[in-house]
Amino acid sequence: MKLLFELFTEELPTSEMEHLEKDFLEASKKILSDKNIEFNNLIFYLTPRRMALKFEFDEFVKVEDKKVLGPPKSVCFKDGKPTKALEGFLKKNNATMDDIVEEKTKKGEYIAVIIKGKNVQAKPIVIQAIDQILKDIHFNKQMRWGDGEFEFTRPVHGVVFLIDNEIVDFEFKGKKASNTTYGHRFLSSGSFRVEYDNYESTLKENFVIVNQNERRQLILNQLKEYANKKGAKLVYDEELLNEVVNLVEYPVMVIGRFEEKFLKLPKEVLITSMKDHQRYFAFTKDGKLLNEFAAISNIKTDNMDLIREGYERVLRARFSDAEFFFEEDKKHKLEEFVPKLSQMMFHEKLGSQLDRTNRLVGLAEFLAEKLGFDTNKAKRAAYLSKADLLTQMVYEFPELQGVMGREYALLSSEDSEVATAIYEQYLPKEDEIPRGGAGICLSIADKLDIIVGGFFAGLKPTGAKDPYGLRRAALGIIRTLIENGLFLNLREVLEKSAQLYNKTIELYEIEEFFAVRFKNYFSDYPHDVLEAITFKFDDIYDAYLRLKALNEFVESDKNKEKQFAIKRVFNILKEFEGSRVDESLFNQDEERALFDKVKQLEEVEAEFISKKDYLGLLNQITSNKDVIDNFFDSVMVMDKDEKVRNNRLSLLNKLRKIVLNIANFKFLEI
Repeated sequence: MKLLFELFTEELPTSEMEHLEKDFLEASKKILSDKNIEFNNLIFYLTPRRMALKFEFDEFVKVEDKKVLGPPKSVCFKDGKPTKALEGFLKKNNATMDDIVEEKTKKGEYIAVIIKGKNVQAKPIVIQAIDQILKDIHFNKQMRWGDGEFEFTRPVHGVVFLIDNEIVDFEFKGKKASNTTYGHRFLSSGSFRVEYDNYESTLKENFVIVNQNERRQLILNQLKEYANKKGAKLVYDEELLNEVVNLVEYPVMVIGRFEEKFLKLPKEVLITSMKDHQRYFAFTKDGKLLNEFAAISNIKTDNMDLIREGYERVLRARFSDAEFFFEEDKKHKLEEFVPKLSQMMFHEKLGSQLDRTNRLVGLAEFLAEKLGFDTNKAKRAAYLSKADLLTQMVYEFPELQGVMGREYALLSSEDSEVATAIYEQYLPKEDEIPRGGAGICLSIADKLDIIVGGFFAGLKPTGAKDPYGLRRAALGIIRTLIENGLFLNLREVLEKSAQLYNKTIELYEIEEFFAVRFKNYFSDYPHDVLEAITFKFDDIYDAYLRLKALNEFVESDKNKEKQFAIKRVFNILKEFEGSRVDESLFNQDEERALFDKVKQLEEVEAEFISKKDYLGLLNQITSNKDVIDNFFDSVMVMDKDEKVRNNRLSLLNKLRKIVLNIANFKFLEI
């Protein structure tokens, strides 16, 4: 059977449309499956004025056989004949003596019957499923209309509900289902009939491309074709494209232009203004912004020039405002804004933006010393890092913070590395990470200050909620250190940050927070390998190198013999900590052989660690695996003599300590 369902509404907010496809499909699949409906070809369509669901399903639902427990066997028969208790049970369940089975329970033997499942009509079950799907879909905001009795994300103007092209008796928000809908608001007139097989084509004839993926590809193709024609490059923005797809039912590209004088503004200002205020797409050529843009109209007329002129007129006004803000901001050096940050609150428990700036200066200097970068540049970048928050341009376009700081720093004759660092403090973003010394220090300092301050102020993430972006900040630090190959003692920088707050903070909890983010970021690695590495998490880049080494070691050890040899050492030691070995207590050759092996390892241990050759050290440890195996096979470690026992455990612990430079093998699952 074939089902078509459509809700025709007033224009849906794009913020709600972002999650609708995923939510609708997930809810549909779950509810239909829970009701044992066999379905296929499930499709969800979404436009600004409608949401539609199509799928095919089997005509019948097979009800599973059901076992019904009856009275105890002892009361069901008397002198070999059925009692009234048994007869009543069989009658109630429409069963016969042939359906009886015996069921053993903890309370004894009972009589039960198997009620055979029968095929039932799927149609009424599917109709109930659609009603449930609509109830399960969550919207952040609801509207009321009519006399206030109806509530939905937007007023509903029509419902199409067909099964095998027959109208289903169904009502939603005061609208009874029919087989008619409406096309484009301006390009189509009146209602028209639709059927399952011609739904898409009929809507297209009425200037509605109902398939959101088709609209998306159509828009993207138009943009790329124009870019290729001009020898230019589209400034691709996934978020903007998705939003525009949800704003139009019949996309028509319109190319507009603006005056070249506006190109003197930073290109990020122009691109942001086009995107955020007008939903326009920009183009670049040879790295420079073109004075052309593409708008996606939801209408096609005989006079598209009129529409183009309207787009250009609105954008001209926006750019004129941006030009004014830029010229006003340029009247001041960037450093002149810094003292005024005392009037801007960062957080009620963490002080003003000036307080934060002063902490960043101290932390950036500390990081530069530890990482070997120019401390003066790091300090200067930190001092200027938040100054652009008080500029008119950033007030108008908050997403340009950092970008405008860089531009205004250069205009104020600041060092180029300092200017770039002001921008890089907000990285990583996608594939872009901070690369300059000052930028790396400021980026890490900015995020550490948020994390440490967040834990102090009770702003820790809970569940899926992380309003202050602490998880994102931790991940940014992890990426910055790893992708730049930088070693940094995590405990030291956390202590420095806490000191700058002049607060007592439980740093272990923050270290664990970082370790969890690390494990989540590298979740493609086996979980036991991750646990074995993060038992010690004092240096993020070092942990990454150990992770790669251990994972390669584990993958190469196909039969797990090497891993098992080392894990035997960890298993027997448990909490034993002694490491003083008395050679005079050796009474077996296998003890001496292992002792000599451990001494050799201790001699080369420091060299492997200094080179961060963790895989090499693991291979060196297991190069004579037989020595470890022979020790365990021939030596009674847990000897009755306490001195002998502790001496043997101490020997094993010396080996364990070498391995612990890399990983704790007790976590490995072998």
